[in-house]
Amino acid sequence: MKSELIDNIITLRAAVSFLGEKMSWWDTDFYQSSSQEFLDYIFPKSFNTQFLSACVSIRSFIDNEVGANYYHLFRLPVILEELISNVTKVSDVNLFKYEEEALYTLKVLALNLSSDGNKGPKNIGSVDQINEDLVQVFSIEYLTAFENNYIVHPYLN
Repeated sequence: MKSELIDNIITLRAAVSFLGEKMSWWDTDFYQSSSQEFLDYIFPKSFNTQFLSACVSIRSFIDNEVGANYYHLFRLPVILEELISNVTKVSDVNLFKYEEEALYTLKVLALNLSSDGNKGPKNIGSVDQINEDLVQVFSIEYLTAFENNYIVHPYLN
């Protein structure tokens, strides 16, 4: 598995988790200014606690929307989750501070694709096809939803 793909998935998760929290898609406060201090106190030896805590919480939320039997941005096959975990244990995840920065990141990852604008759970492909193309599709689906103020949950079967 290419390291660029893993890095892009991590970046995509960081942008989506930040924007979703800002737009109240899920009821979390991991990106609030006081959260880092709190998490550092609770988990003093852990790394990337804001990002990892947000991802676990969002995984559960999206599972409730699309079903736990499907894969999505925050629940991928075990081999990918292990690779993502290994990277986040040793390198700092870029956390976003501004919505514009996160939206721009989604635009860069989307590479001029377009979305049909459908809301809610949405099948975008098969888990067997996980590659940069699916990262682009995840990116444009989330970007379009954030820009047009609706909720979407792209998933894979």
